[in-house]
Amino acid sequence: MRRRLTLFVALALALPAAAGNATSIDPDEPIPDGVAQDEPIPDEAEPPTAPVPPTFVPGTSSSPPKTSVRPLPYQFSQSQRVDVGGGRTKVSVEQGLISPKSGYIPMQVVIDNTVGPRQVVSLTFKAYGSAVVSRQVEVNEGERRAVTLVVPTEMRSGTLSARGPGITERGTASVYFTAAYGGNRAILSLGKPESFEKFVGSPPAYSSATIQVATIGLADAPSELAAYVGFEAVVLPDEGALERLNEGQRRAIEAYAASGGAVVLKGPLRSKANFPLVGEPTGQQRYGFGVLDVEPGGAPPALLHSSRTLASNPDGSPPDYDRRYGGAKTWSALLPQATAPVGSFLLIMTLFTLLIGPGSVWVARRRGPAALLFTIPATAFVTCGLIVGYSLFSDGFTVHAASYGYTLLDSRQHRAITAGLEAYYANLAPRQATFSAMSVPIAPWRDNREHFSASIEWKDGARFGGDFVPSRIYREWGSVSVEPTRARVAVKKKGDGWVVQNALGGTARRLVVNLEGQKWHAEDVPDGAERELVSTGDLSLPKLPSSVDDRFGAEARSRVSTEALREHEFLAALEGQAFVPSGGVSVKHHDSQSLVRGEVEP
Repeated sequence: MRRRLTLFVALALALPAAAGNATSIDPDEPIPDGVAQDEPIPDEAEPPTAPVPPTFVPGTSSSPPKTSVRPLPYQFSQSQRVDVGGGRTKVSVEQGLISPKSGYIPMQVVIDNTVGPRQVVSLTFKAYGSAVVSRQVEVNEGERRAVTLVVPTEMRSGTLSARGPGITERGTASVYFTAAYGGNRAILSLGKPESFEKFVGSPPAYSSATIQVATIGLADAPSELAAYVGFEAVVLPDEGALERLNEGQRRAIEAYAASGGAVVLKGPLRSKANFPLVGEPTGQQRYGFGVLDVEPGGAPPALLHSSRTLASNPDGSPPDYDRRYGGAKTWSALLPQATAPVGSFLLIMTLFTLLIGPGSVWVARRRGPAALLFTIPATAFVTCGLIVGYSLFSDGFTVHAASYGYTLLDSRQHRAITAGLEAYYANLAPRQATFSAMSVPIAPWRDNREHFSASIEWKDGARFGGDFVPSRIYREWGSVSVEPTRARVAVKKKGDGWVVQNALGGTARRLVVNLEGQKWHAEDVPDGAERELVSTGDLSLPKLPSSVDDRFGAEARSRVSTEALREHEFLAALEGQAFVPSGGVSVKHHDSQSLVRGEVEP
């Protein structure tokens, strides 16, 4: 026991000495091999600073460092394939695709006819309402093809039916689409999801995503302009993707950019023929009413971070509760027929009250009470006839319309790029309205306005049914279009002045031309007529009425009516329909005018 206690005391006295020897080691003395060296500890008073990322200028050809660009907060739409019909011919549809806030949804339908006969398959989508969208597709024997059925965004759920000789099982399926609510935005990518992820240089962020990305295979890209209208951007993330598309697909994508959309593609742009209005081969640039961005990839283009609105924003009627409780005071219709003739109806009802009240007392005294069995129904019948007769006399059987538009004339490609707006009111609805594949009607989309849709049959364009302009209901439709035209304005020298020739298809109330750095103008120039131009110095450019100006996108307004005229450019204020697509509906114009900008021809 004593030996153990002595050993314990000796060890206790040796430990402080060992600790002191450890702290007195010379730091410059080399450490023997086999002894581990500790990592140096930074001074807590001066924490290490993060490296500053280098800056990146958008539009340069080199890829930016990934640390200099914030990642794109996106996620892919959670769609799934649903069987519609079976048998020798199988039909399926992709549901859950992201739906833009306005415009249209490109519903993707796959028809597998690998063992079926040559046939015509009828596709019909009926929303939970009255509108129906249909299309007939001819498929060959042994063919498998993808078909785009373009559906208005108001029809976000419904039933898809497929009918054909080879479809012998089922034939219907419930389909829904996911709406981009709140601050979320919808983008369409043509290619595989992996290509988009590689192009923007960041993976999807499902927990904090504000951008919803719908993907469609490049070979299945739609050929109708309507399929792209509503998406805030269309992305082609694969290099050379444009060259792998057919002519119809390329024209639709180019028309989408020209009419107010945003196209982002991985460069280089190999042929200017695909985007004839392009100025620079790379970078972000204005393109018609829209924007084109040619990027190398590897970082999210700045264009995808920004929001865009449609070039035409019709303002539909306020809902019933707004009209009933006075919440629609700031809304104004563009047609006087849209307002009920309250004064005239009050006069007719006052006469009816006088005839039924004091008039019945007078008849009862003169002819007896039995005479009232004839006079009261007769008075009511005559009153109803007066109301109907007044309506027919004042409104007639024609369709009343007010049309407004902004148009860019592309004289090199002989086409008109138009953002239009039309207001309709009809006693009797027209039977149909037909639009080409490059003209797209747009319904109102604002939250505090009436939402509606119309039945569409797709065949070389869109044929709308009678619900396009219902009877005795005010309707506003916007439109974007890129249509061929031979319209032009020609000028020629005459002495010390100039003579202008109007070949725009309508009377020009005012026509302003910039020639040799000076503004010239002419008033009331009929179509096909000549007028001498008058030098005016600093003349204000014509504008549309302020009541309709806010129904158009800012880019369309500034591009046509606000920017200064360049050399050999003209700006004309036209009366009538001008270049706004009407769908073939015969109308009586109340107040219609358009602003048209382009280059004069010699």
